[in-house]
Amino acid sequence: MASTPPVHSYVLRDLGMATVFWIAVGGSALLLGDTVLRADWGAFAATAGILGFALWVLWMVLWHPHVRYRADRVTVTNIGRVHVLPWSRVAAVRQRLNLVFELEDDRSIRALGVTAKRDRGLVMGGLTQGRAGVGSGRFHDDSDELERVRLEAPKSDEPAESRWDVVPLAIGAVLAVVFVVDLVSLLS
Repeated sequence: MASTPPVHSYVLRDLGMATVFWIAVGGSALLLGDTVLRADWGAFAATAGILGFALWVLWMVLWHPHVRYRADRVTVTNIGRVHVLPWSRVAAVRQRLNLVFELEDDRSIRALGVTAKRDRGLVMGGLTQGRAGVGSGRFHDDSDELERVRLEAPKSDEPAESRWDVVPLAIGAVLAVVFVVDLVSLLS
C-alpha cells in the first residue's frame, strides 16, 4: 500500500517579538516558582491569575501571530483571526512593514506577526524618510520567497476563508474573569 508523502509546512514569525514573549514567560516562571518554593500559597493564588492573563495577552500579541505556508496554501494567523488563503486566490505578496497578501477579490490580508527583515540601524533612517528599512538588503526576503511559492502553487477552486480564532479567544475570556476576580480579591 502506497503512503502519501508528508505535507511540509513552514512558519514565519517575528523573532524579536517571540524573544520578548519568552523572556516574559521566564520571568513569570521565576516569580511563581519563588512563591511555590517558599510555600506561600496566598501569594501564588494572588499572582497566578494575574500572570496568566498577562501572559495570554503577550502570547496573543507577540507569539501567536504567524504565517504558515505550504505548496498549496498560506494560513495567516493574526490577533483573534485566522485567514486560510489558497495560493490561487492570492494575487500578490507584498512586503510593507508587515507581509501583505493581496487577494484576487481586492482584499488585503496583513500578517501582523511577520515584520520586514531589516539590517541593523536602517529602521529609523527609513522611517524618517517615509520608507521603513530603506537601503536594507533583506527587507523583501519573506515576500520574495512567498511570491516564488505562490507562482509555483497548483491551481485550486477553494475559496479564501476567514474565521475567528475561537479557542484562544475563549481561553482569554476565562483568564480575564480570573484576572478580575483576583484583582477584586486583592483590592478588598
